Amino acid sequence: MFHIVMPQKTTGSDGAQGSAVLGLIDPAANPRRTRQGSLTHFGLTGNGAVDACTPPEPCDETVSRSWDPDVTGPFNHAQYGGWYFSFDDGTPVHLNIQRVQIPDDAVMIQAMSVPPGTTQGDVRIYATSRGRQYDFTVADGGLAEVRASTTGDKYWLDTANDILYWRVIAGYVENDGTYGWIDRAAQNVKSFSRGGLTVWDTTGRNLFQLNIIISCVVDDVTGHFCQSRPAFQVPEMGCPEGEVMIAIDNCGQPCELDGSCVSSSNPTSSPTASPTASPTTSPTASPTASPTASPTASPTPSCHSCTDEPTPWMNDNGYDCSTQWLIVSKCNKVNFWKRNKYCQYSCFVDDFGYEGDNCCV
Repeated sequence: MFHIVMPQKTTGSDGAQGSAVLGLIDPAANPRRTRQGSLTHFGLTGNGAVDACTPPEPCDETVSRSWDPDVTGPFNHAQYGGWYFSFDDGTPVHLNIQRVQIPDDAVMIQAMSVPPGTTQGDVRIYATSRGRQYDFTVADGGLAEVRASTTGDKYWLDTANDILYWRVIAGYVENDGTYGWIDRAAQNVKSFSRGGLTVWDTTGRNLFQLNIIISCVVDDVTGHFCQSRPAFQVPEMGCPEGEVMIAIDNCGQPCELDGSCVSSSNPTSSPTASPTASPTTSPTASPTASPTASPTASPTPSCHSCTDEPTPWMNDNGYDCSTQWLIVSKCNKVNFWKRNKYCQYSCFVDDFGYEGDNCCV
């Protein structure tokens, strides 16, 4: 998966963006060798020092980023985790994300620090497709709501820590102004599969761009970054109480880190209680009444067999149709699922069936 992240101006006629901004700082700088900032997985300590390392060197738990706009890396933020972006010159006034290559239905969470005192009124996030715009809305339920949003159109500003969170999808603004996952067939954004692996096509810049605007006092050198620089603060993993981060996308028991967990499949002792005695009462006599007549109403329509195929993303990440949180949040609520009838049987038995389905149970 990769996408492009570049600071650019929100006003003016110069249209400067990406390495053009670097030219305002240092005209002789090489974009691929000059550090722009860093990228750190949620839950790690990280190192935001400007001189910690230069691209492509890692700084312990943090990866340095150059002004080359391509960014790629592992992710699966369906339940935990995310990517934290830090910019050495401060918070970008306009962060533009485009050319997204991400599997349908995948969850990608991103975040960056904003100047202290930033309010919701200072933030605007919107998507564009072929000139059409769609504004994201604030998630009152915090990061959990951003993560669970099926159309990826929520964002959250943590004013206590000055961190802005959003979700990236392969999105598209339809002609009627609605927003959601792109219809790949309709927009000719194809994928390629062979040997159980799928390579997803990239959404062109005309098909999808995500824009993050921060209203702030800008720097005197470029006008592209907020003058007040935020602290480097990687978001926590958000593990449940008693659990710790065991992977970049998962939480678990502390014993899982050193392999000292005791399997619950091996109980310490066998139960000692004896079974209760068999009942001694004799069964009652068989009924003598004749059975009632068969009902005359017409039988209900016959059921049909249903498949239970997970999405390609689920296959790639070890999920199947018994994953309850996916069934509840996707099934008949997401167009991509409805078009392909993924987990058809599981959706039906959990009362989230697709229109017209009557699966045999």
